[in-house]
Amino acid sequence: MSDNRFRLITLQEAMNVFGISRATIDRWRQTKQLPFIKIGKEVFINSDDLHQWIRSYTYEQGRPADRHNQGPLKISIGYQSGTAHMWSSLLIKETGFFEEELKTFFPRRRFEIDWYNGSNGLELLEGLIMGRIHIASLGDYPIRMAQTLSELLPSFQAVFLAFDGKTPNGKGISIVVPPNSSIRNLEDLTCTPISTVPHSSASSRLEQLFASIRGSGEPRIIASPMGESMTGISKSKVGASVMWEPYPSLLQDSGAGRILFEEGIGEDYLTGIISHAQWAGNNASIVIAYLKAHLRAHHMIRTQFDKVVKLIHLSTGYPGHIARKVLQRVRWDAAIYERDLQTLDRLHRQRNGAAPGSVTIPVQTHFLQSALEHLRLPSIPDEPIPGEWAVEQRY
Repeated sequence: MSDNRFRLITLQEAMNVFGISRATIDRWRQTKQLPFIKIGKEVFINSDDLHQWIRSYTYEQGRPADRHNQGPLKISIGYQSGTAHMWSSLLIKETGFFEEELKTFFPRRRFEIDWYNGSNGLELLEGLIMGRIHIASLGDYPIRMAQTLSELLPSFQAVFLAFDGKTPNGKGISIVVPPNSSIRNLEDLTCTPISTVPHSSASSRLEQLFASIRGSGEPRIIASPMGESMTGISKSKVGASVMWEPYPSLLQDSGAGRILFEEGIGEDYLTGIISHAQWAGNNASIVIAYLKAHLRAHHMIRTQFDKVVKLIHLSTGYPGHIARKVLQRVRWDAAIYERDLQTLDRLHRQRNGAAPGSVTIPVQTHFLQSALEHLRLPSIPDEPIPGEWAVEQRY
């Protein structure tokens, strides 16, 4: 038998080759099918198998891996320029961060990115289900809906990748009434026409509010896009509207609307990024590249705030002082907390009457962990972070 038949190296030797930690190599074994051999309690890696595995994920002699070697790389990103809590995706588009990060994985590859600007989360979710969109930024209720649809549609399995903009107590979603309206409290809203986007984070907050005052009458809900709702308020065509930022601030600033309950209207308002699980698994480098861009956008908001305000103003046409006010109120944090997942769980239960924990959001933290590692940022735990949002540490 030839001595070269088995060329085994230890995990420590493999860690030294890559310059990575034990936690990272264990994650690669679990999520990227890093080949290994277990003899008793010891774990080894066949160097020939390792060579083949590296070729499947990287480049050799200036040539991309075979699975990425056919034609231009086409990627579709769904974002919402009309939703302030997702302006990080707009920054990614305007700065070219995603293209820069893709080149670190595919230096010799051409790619075509289709930035699809959706009017609401349901529209983007439909694109994900149909395969027209690969990665999408969504509000918390559409994120919850994605999981419910994953249980109904065998061909669609959503995966949650990272959070985006967050605000406590439902701030960021507001009830707005015409400036001369006599409406002052929740009971005044009963039996009055209220416009909002159906199956959205805004409509879910409205349902929560009225669930707390059952027996006081039912509101008349008018399904309406945000732009039409804004016009309806400014022209007093509807009694009220439930809107996400920046629309409430735009109406308030112009004197065309008045915000009720400035303190917030319910659960924390969360936004995040999801993808199709199979596509994400087959395109891990693309997902990691996007999350790197996502983290860079958050860092830019914290460190180059004036530049960000200007970019948002030029891209959307919203007044700079409105962009500034809204951006300052949002916690830009990709990290996944137990608090956040509990909020998503409650949103599901309140709408569907499900038992606590009956539907589990499929969260795969290894994509975000890899992005942090590439950027040499502090790692996050494999499990959701317990406790309250950290004051200083944000991702």
